[in-house]
Amino acid sequence: MVFIAVYKNKCIGCSSCVSACQNEVLSIEDGLCKALRTENCKYCMACVASCNYDAIKVFV
Repeated sequence: MVFIAVYKNKCIGCSSCVSACQNEVLSIEDGLCKALRTENCKYCMACVASCNYDAIKVFV
């Protein structure tokens, strides 16, 4: 099971993480990133690498 933490105090809603995710796990809702389909996560960490604001962490 995977847990994706999005730190709302760091996220600016730029959607770079959404674009980086090949598995459509993330989306932007109410101007911030949200992990909607964590069951699709393959732990590639592309979302974490793409975030310039250190707003996402993936825990396996």
